[in-house]
Amino acid sequence: MNVQPFPRPFFELQPFAMKPALTSPSTATPPQRKRSSAARIATMFLALVCVSLLAVLGASIWSARQTSLSEGKVDTVNMARALANHADSSFDLVDTILAGVLEQVGHDGLAREPERLQAYLADMARRTPALQGLFLYDANGEWLLNSLATPPRGVNNADREYFIYHRTHADLALHVGSPVRSRSSGAWVIPVSRRFNHADGSFAGVALATVRVDFFQQFYDSFDIGAQGAIFLSNDAGRLLTRRPFNEADLGRDMRNGPVFRLWQQNGASGSAILVSAVDGVERLYTYHHLRGYPLMVAVALSKHEVLAHWRSTAIAGTAGTLLLLAMLVALGLRLIRQLIVRDRLQAELRQAQTALEATNASLEKLALSDGLTGLANRRHFDHRLGVEFKRALRDQSPIAMVMIDVDYFKKFNDLHGHVEGDACLQMVAHAVQSGPRRPGDLAARFGGEEFAILLPGTSLEGALAVAESVRAAIAALKFAHGASPFGVVSISAGVAMLTPARGQHPRALVEAADRGLYRAKAEGRNRVAAA
Repeated sequence: MNVQPFPRPFFELQPFAMKPALTSPSTATPPQRKRSSAARIATMFLALVCVSLLAVLGASIWSARQTSLSEGKVDTVNMARALANHADSSFDLVDTILAGVLEQVGHDGLAREPERLQAYLADMARRTPALQGLFLYDANGEWLLNSLATPPRGVNNADREYFIYHRTHADLALHVGSPVRSRSSGAWVIPVSRRFNHADGSFAGVALATVRVDFFQQFYDSFDIGAQGAIFLSNDAGRLLTRRPFNEADLGRDMRNGPVFRLWQQNGASGSAILVSAVDGVERLYTYHHLRGYPLMVAVALSKHEVLAHWRSTAIAGTAGTLLLLAMLVALGLRLIRQLIVRDRLQAELRQAQTALEATNASLEKLALSDGLTGLANRRHFDHRLGVEFKRALRDQSPIAMVMIDVDYFKKFNDLHGHVEGDACLQMVAHAVQSGPRRPGDLAARFGGEEFAILLPGTSLEGALAVAESVRAAIAALKFAHGASPFGVVSISAGVAMLTPARGQHPRALVEAADRGLYRAKAEGRNRVAAA
């Protein structure tokens, strides 16, 4: 590179000034600039390496933290499953005993051999660790039989929550009530009860098993959940049955507004999340599990602070060691940075390719789910949506309706006017059919050939009939010429069906019902709407 410290016209006027200019300080500037620039680059490089390593350290610490939380989640999931299985088996046994008691009462009656039934109750209570006692009450809450050696006298249980529940509910299912203090022993128990009836179906009384709260408490104490961990058992009504750490004041507490119950309502039978306890305000990693056959839920929680204790000590030691070795790792920083740059570029290219692929797939999916001639949903799309909406209606026990539409005398239309006009006719009908649905969940589809279908979730029979009639009237108003029809214009026949799905029922039942309505409309003269 040629360096010219002065403008060319100066040389022409003073040619002898070139020699001093060559030895002037200005000619030494470029090497100094290079050295200075290299120092700046080295400094920037060192700083960049330091920042990068600190960033990697931070990412490693964060990943280790997430791993600790993940391991804590696994621990809570395993414990929750074990606790749920324990509760399931315990209540299964209690339910079996109650069923056996009621079977003997129904077979032998209370008037026959009450001493033998009393001995049976006592034997079952003695042999079952979870039970505090077994009891039978008449329709007035008076004690009939029990497993106690010396039952209290003059006690009536008609005021108990479980007794009121069975007296006012006709079902014979197992009921798990809120914890109460036993009137016979003074201990806290969980009432598990069943209603039994007279021969005419009227209320005869209650069979009660009282499950010891300390039975669950002793089992929960066998788990290592740390100093701030928690385990609780509650019923679906949101009442706390027992909790570790145990506090008598918490028994029966309303948990419905607590974070675990809100999580259960959102996620279903089981789930995990980091939540703040509604009881003591401690932030914990919770996992809950709903029992399979009973209206109960068990939850286990580990203190987030305790779960991360080992991670904190490891992170502090790792940070100190990394800072000491940072100077030694500077030489490896450049390669690491280059790898990160290559990786980021490849990831950007991959994201772009993925975005383009997703856009292509979306276009293909849209084409695959629509009818090429009419633009309506095709049969495949209709069948899929029918299955989805049918399951939703079954779950919600809501109605689902369908309109089956057929173009009257369409084969004759094609024979007379030709297939090009036939396609135009189908497009006209499709446009009218598309105008029928009014709600986002409704779906208009070409069912096949000259048949169309409208799926109407959450719609009554009257509403579906109104939709079908509006489509029929709209097509009739267009007066699309049809020389082979006795009406002189294109018309449709429509069959309407509505049902509320029942378990075991197939979605095709709705299609078959709508098809029967269509055949009825045709049999009655066409150009009309008929219900199945």
